[in-house]
Amino acid sequence: MKRGYEVTLHVVEDAGSETFCDLLEFPPLDPDHEFGRTLAVADDAAVAMAEAECRTGAARHRWVNAGMAGDEYLDYLRERRSGSMTAQE
Repeated sequence: MKRGYEVTLHVVEDAGSETFCDLLEFPPLDPDHEFGRTLAVADDAAVAMAEAECRTGAARHRWVNAGMAGDEYLDYLRERRSGSMTAQE
């Protein structure tokens, strides 16, 4: 972003299936935040990531880029279906 690194939270309905895992197409839970809610803006990428972790409880070792998020979601659905998920996941 021109103003720095923006941390945006997107909260959407878990509307996926093994044939529909395009997270960008999931409907927002709050129509007032259809395009997400800005949580922080920082001049430095590391500061933005630290803000994301602090404000959302995100685990840095679990992050993926937008191109991989759908694949990760599909893996999640398959693990949930097979019953192999643990309480920590």
